[in-house]
Amino acid sequence: MADRSVTVPDASLALSEHALAIGQEFPNVETCRRTLKDIAIALHFDLRIVKSDRSRFIAKCSKEGCPWRVHVAKCPGVPTFSVRTLQGEHTCEGVNNLHHQQASVGWVARSVEARIRDNPQFKPKEILQDIRDRHGVAVSYMQAWRGKERSMAALHGTFEEGFRLLPAYCEQIRKNNPGSIASVFATGQENCFQRLFISYRASIYGFLNACRPLLELDKAHLKGKYLGTLLCAAAVDADDALFPLAIAIVDVENDENWMWFISELRKLLGVNTDNMPRLTILSERHKGIVEAVETHFPSAFHGFCLRYVSENFRDTFKNTKLVNIFWNAVYALTAAEFEGKITEMVEISQDVIPWFQHFSPQLWAVAYFEGTRYGHFTLGVTELLYNWALECHELPIVQMMEHIRLQLTSWFNSRRDIGMSWASILVPSAEKLVLEAIADAHCYQVLRANEVEFEIVSTERTNIVDISSRVCSCRRWQLNGLPCAHAAAALISCGQNAHLFAEPCFTVASYRETYSEIINPIPDKCLWRELSVGTEGGVARVDISIRPPKTRRPPGRPKKKVLRVENFKRPKRVVQCGRCHLLGHSQKKCTLPI
Repeated sequence: MADRSVTVPDASLALSEHALAIGQEFPNVETCRRTLKDIAIALHFDLRIVKSDRSRFIAKCSKEGCPWRVHVAKCPGVPTFSVRTLQGEHTCEGVNNLHHQQASVGWVARSVEARIRDNPQFKPKEILQDIRDRHGVAVSYMQAWRGKERSMAALHGTFEEGFRLLPAYCEQIRKNNPGSIASVFATGQENCFQRLFISYRASIYGFLNACRPLLELDKAHLKGKYLGTLLCAAAVDADDALFPLAIAIVDVENDENWMWFISELRKLLGVNTDNMPRLTILSERHKGIVEAVETHFPSAFHGFCLRYVSENFRDTFKNTKLVNIFWNAVYALTAAEFEGKITEMVEISQDVIPWFQHFSPQLWAVAYFEGTRYGHFTLGVTELLYNWALECHELPIVQMMEHIRLQLTSWFNSRRDIGMSWASILVPSAEKLVLEAIADAHCYQVLRANEVEFEIVSTERTNIVDISSRVCSCRRWQLNGLPCAHAAAALISCGQNAHLFAEPCFTVASYRETYSEIINPIPDKCLWRELSVGTEGGVARVDISIRPPKTRRPPGRPKKKVLRVENFKRPKRVVQCGRCHLLGHSQKKCTLPI
């Protein structure tokens, strides 16, 4: 039989920490009850309440014959209570097992409140072990779960309160960050929550004035009490870090909500989009997103996220050799090279033809996609949204948005400081690529055709470079926004600085401009003006309260989504045997008989 003993906190230490004394005072009767409950659990005896009302509290040990008893009464003229009589000696053996009647859900909530304040991800299973280790008491999983829920509500407010506070929260964002957009929308006669849209003035300014014209769109499903979906539009800064532009929460992901989100994004950019280069938008191109982008950004280049396309191809064909050729096709720079790879795939399987008809190469292949992705082929925002959903799913909606705001504020502050410390022309990631291009440029022969055109000759092929238009026939300069090795060779030959021919969005000056604005803090909710909210055309206004959406989390443990984050910068190298020509092993490890 397994040993079921447990380490119990030292009794003498517990006695000294939880000693009662005649004359000891409590601010109110509730504090008195809680203190006596803590003493009973710490000293491992059961408490039975004899009398409890507004003026007195009497309790004794539940074991028959044990003399322990306490009488606490209200002090005259003040709200405090004091111990009047106390028989503090126990003659019983106390509680001999791990279960304790006083270990209620409320006690569990108070016991773990400090831990949950520091770590909202503290799991019920960890709470069980923590209480057992610290108090020598066993509680059920449901007690731990409900205790955590109650503690979270005490720390952050309830989910229902979060929805009620949304209009006041949006007002605080607009008030403390002028130029920001923050709006909440309700639906139906009961004013149930439908949509929330937030974009900070600092983010809008940074995107319009310094970021490359590239946006990523994605979503993450929330697992909180009322579910919902988190939508995000994010850009990329000069040093390739993600730059969230707009965030929304909707009651459900559908075509209508995507159309609304993209329309709000269009309003946010406003007339400024006419002065910007044509936008390139990356997404998983679901039907709702495609229709919304075509409606509100008809001139934008809208491409597939390469992760989505590659995973679909891999899962459809499950053929290592096909996948390897597919990656070579993805990064083929010319149409002729791409079509050659397609021919290789067709020779292996005719089924690739309908697949390429469904996933048109014009929407993702380097050789055909017309938008400028600057080397970004996948949705970096996917991982960010996944982390936000994971970190915030137990928080009310206002606290969730505050968590995101604080993270954005931290990024702006730290990146602003980093940018001020750089003394180079280009940001480090771009600087590295340009230096690599300059190093490779020395192996080329340069023939100058005129003031701006050059012929770059190598043993493999000849490329034409136009430094005025910033074009190279290899297409890398146009695709990435940074001089390729051929361009670097041409620029060096005519005494130009290759760093100055990078796109402005890669400069340290642009990076500093991106984070030059400040996201101001939001005051504590106790300082907000009490608002009641109604709706006018769906938009919340001052009148009545917003209620939670009708959707509720179903019972049971939510399914976990495993996010696969891979490196898409270059295709993975698949080893092919030189003897048997099979994939997956080298010639040294080949088991085929010689």
